[in-house]
Amino acid sequence: MNVGFVGVGAVAQHHLGVIAERDDVSVTAVCDLDERRAQTVADRVGARAHPDLQSMLSGEQLDAVFVCTPPEAHAEPTVAAFAARVPVYVEKPLARKLEDGLAIVSAWEESGLVSAVGYQWRSLDLLSDVRAALGSRRPGLLVSRSIGPTEPARADLAVAGSGAGDCWFADPRQSGGILFELGTHDIDLQLALAGQVESVQATASSGLLALDGAETDLKDSVAAMLRFSDGGLGTIQVAWTFSHDHPLYTLDVLAATASLHLQLDPVFRLHGQTEGGQIEAVGATHPRESTLTRFFDAVRRGDRDGVACSPADALSTLQVALACERAIATGESVALADVN
Repeated sequence: MNVGFVGVGAVAQHHLGVIAERDDVSVTAVCDLDERRAQTVADRVGARAHPDLQSMLSGEQLDAVFVCTPPEAHAEPTVAAFAARVPVYVEKPLARKLEDGLAIVSAWEESGLVSAVGYQWRSLDLLSDVRAALGSRRPGLLVSRSIGPTEPARADLAVAGSGAGDCWFADPRQSGGILFELGTHDIDLQLALAGQVESVQATASSGLLALDGAETDLKDSVAAMLRFSDGGLGTIQVAWTFSHDHPLYTLDVLAATASLHLQLDPVFRLHGQTEGGQIEAVGATHPRESTLTRFFDAVRRGDRDGVACSPADALSTLQVALACERAIATGESVALADVN
């Protein structure tokens, strides 16, 4: 299988590392606004560097394209790839704006092609154990914690602290800050287990954690509460910090007859208890690998339902994130029906 990359910055390097371990997938083409970076990556992986996406799509026979541009630039290359009849793996979040997310989903549905969005935790094998433990019960409370740094290769903190540089993450209007960069992983995982969200409340703070004293519009802590359509609640605490011994990513799931704790990254472990007794399980495959395996297998089969997270799934996550962003700005509860 031959794949191409649109954008070969920090996030793309993770995917390139996973693909390098496979003998059934080859990176044959790359493009990036930074042509020097594109050529450097192309030389390293044995690919051809192209000046832009259209050159890559017209000059290569590609089985799939990875879109790893900043979130506000996801829509154009993703829609163009669908128009060229090429399946797409697009990084999370689906988009920065709702209209871009809607455009991606519309183009995907019209194309009939396989597409996945990079919410890796949806591919975690332990989710089947969580669902089995819940049985027919719906979660009454989900508690997510995401405590750690952002992508170190982008030097987010240095750019945010100095106000210099061109890191897109440092501008929350482009990136959505840690709510979108870190917190949407938690939102997406809660949606995967508890279904649709009815309304949200959220607040955020800055300058007491990673951004100690920095003058910036970015936030370094976010707290959100989701009310699900069936009445269940989800809470999400996101902290951007380097002082914690180890990054902490966890999810607790509570139902009438179950209490489950899921440890997320770098070790994936589930333990807890249900009516049937104690549960102990360890993830067999890192989701960074399993999400790509599911995508590649789905592309080979032409199975649109075979991916871990589809554009439609990710659109729901985007809508919740945008509702949280509005709740932070207004201090009010925001109904999902009002996000349009």
